[in-house]
Amino acid sequence: MNTLKLAGVWIGIAGVVMMAFPGFSRAMAQQAEAPVDADATGVAVSAETVRLDGKTAAERGAALMRYVATCKPRPADVTYPKAAAPAYAARLMLNVDADDALKKLDAAVRFQIARAAKDGAGAAVGGHALDPFDKVALVNTYFLCKDKIPKATAEKIRDYASLYAHKVWKGYGAMNYRLMMDGAGFLAAEEWPEMMDADGLTADQIKKATRDRLFAYFERITRRNFDEYGCPIYLAVDLSAVRMLAEFAKDVEMRKRATLTLDAMMLDVACTWNQGYNIGSAARAKYWGSTDTGLEDMGATATAAWVWFGAPRPIAASGTGWIHSFWMATPGSYQVPELIVKIAQDRSQVFVHTATVAGLGKQEICRTTYQSLSYGLCSQWDRTPGPESGLYKEARRNMVKWVSVKPSSTFAVCMENPRRPYNLKEGVANALGYGENPFSQYLQSEGTLMGVYAVPKSYPYYKLYAPFTTRGAMMKRIEKAGWVFCHNGSMLMGFYCVKPYTWGKKPWNGADMLWCEARTNGWILETSEVKPFAGGGVDAELNRFAEAVLGKTTVDARGIDQASPMLRYKTLSGREMELTWLPHKARYAGEAKVDGKAVDYQSWPLFKNPWVYQEVNSSMLQITYGQRRLTYDFANWTRQETAVR
Repeated sequence: MNTLKLAGVWIGIAGVVMMAFPGFSRAMAQQAEAPVDADATGVAVSAETVRLDGKTAAERGAALMRYVATCKPRPADVTYPKAAAPAYAARLMLNVDADDALKKLDAAVRFQIARAAKDGAGAAVGGHALDPFDKVALVNTYFLCKDKIPKATAEKIRDYASLYAHKVWKGYGAMNYRLMMDGAGFLAAEEWPEMMDADGLTADQIKKATRDRLFAYFERITRRNFDEYGCPIYLAVDLSAVRMLAEFAKDVEMRKRATLTLDAMMLDVACTWNQGYNIGSAARAKYWGSTDTGLEDMGATATAAWVWFGAPRPIAASGTGWIHSFWMATPGSYQVPELIVKIAQDRSQVFVHTATVAGLGKQEICRTTYQSLSYGLCSQWDRTPGPESGLYKEARRNMVKWVSVKPSSTFAVCMENPRRPYNLKEGVANALGYGENPFSQYLQSEGTLMGVYAVPKSYPYYKLYAPFTTRGAMMKRIEKAGWVFCHNGSMLMGFYCVKPYTWGKKPWNGADMLWCEARTNGWILETSEVKPFAGGGVDAELNRFAEAVLGKTTVDARGIDQASPMLRYKTLSGREMELTWLPHKARYAGEAKVDGKAVDYQSWPLFKNPWVYQEVNSSMLQITYGQRRLTYDFANWTRQETAVR
């Protein structure tokens, strides 16, 4: 029997015991995105002893690859390349059950070609027959395992890629679709010069069409940021599609631009990374499980980042979102620059990271992450054309995460919202923990966050709710004077809701749920390290924190019921915060203030923190760490490291 070693645990391939997802919400999220790991009978079972670790990126990547080689897709997913190809690729690369992997890979391609033929020429991209996830998974597998894939199977992969049309972009235009579709199409056309696609384009014509679009995507990403910033799932897809081009493109210019674009994308994650936790607002976060990530349940993007940035302790293999994270774990020539890795790993000082996302049409998005020594708090200020904006469907616009040995060390203030804000007449609510209410707005100053909202009576979704985990990451919770104070082991937090709240009658997803049914309201989230209040145990520390908040802060909610609700708050650190709610069609005129000064969001750079600076629309990015500086010129597509004098 073949065996593999994972973090000191030997696992037999023939009789491997696979992992179940630890929480119901994560299972729900994975049902939409990935196969549940299971044993040979298809029954998910627990094996908490399997953990992944490594001192270097190569070691961590190898650990994830070994794990993926043990994963068996569900029977229904065996012919679904998106869900199954990573397991086949891992086995081929490690020479474990390679014959079986090749047999199933070939069967998967044949199945997809047959399905496309059945659907006919009108098969829609993104449907079951022509899914960019399948296309990129097959092309990536081919290049990773090129020396082990028989010619007949390779030609089937070519023929499947030929079923797609590449002349102009059609249909669903999310960034992950674009990068997968055009990236896989470009590489396939480079590899097979005899290829002809559904538009009748030759290989050279396919390369021309996809190359032009890819270069435009790269320019947009590196100068204006990208659509799927912070996404717990889809950012990993974006990263792997760009990495595939950086690794395998024969076109020197394509390989160079893909490499530097991937650097910029990894830098974005590095700045929101804190000891294994990715703490940044996200354009798309499906289900509560996409928000509630950590070392026990990382999800795809955090796992892809973990490979390169690491964590203080081993991670749970069962929550790695491996069908998407695997592609960033494979060996290759691409390496994240050392200075970017150092920025991700250095959490020896408190700092604020700000970023702008300027590439989303009429939407304005400004992101903030406050990185403390043992936790991070993030939020975003945004302006959209109206409440029907698709941004609200899946976004996660506020969150705090803290370092903990327990799962679910996440807190976010949520509100009810529709499943599709652009189709309100559908009358279907979003799942709990999924998406954002269009009428909520935030202001953050370092480790303090406040929110206001005014939901019109005509809008059917309006209730505020906040899950307080009961799975151990919150060690103690008390209520005083309208505040809910929590000792979270490594940090302290207090939540204040202006309007009356109640607790749900029963726990939800391993959490006690706080509810507020007011349509107009404001709230405050105050955070702190334990150190200023340390000594005497959990109860004493939490009580000292609560006393400090009640004695030193001031909540002024006199304007909360006016036409444009206003909330003022003096923070624990002495800052004066003021936030006035702004209707969607109104122009921002300084409604968010800190210490009496309006926050000038329009002037925010693309990236700014103690190590990183780039202006919006600028081709120049500068990273400085210690005595070294990394300078990117995205006009000439160069990267240069120099000494700082």
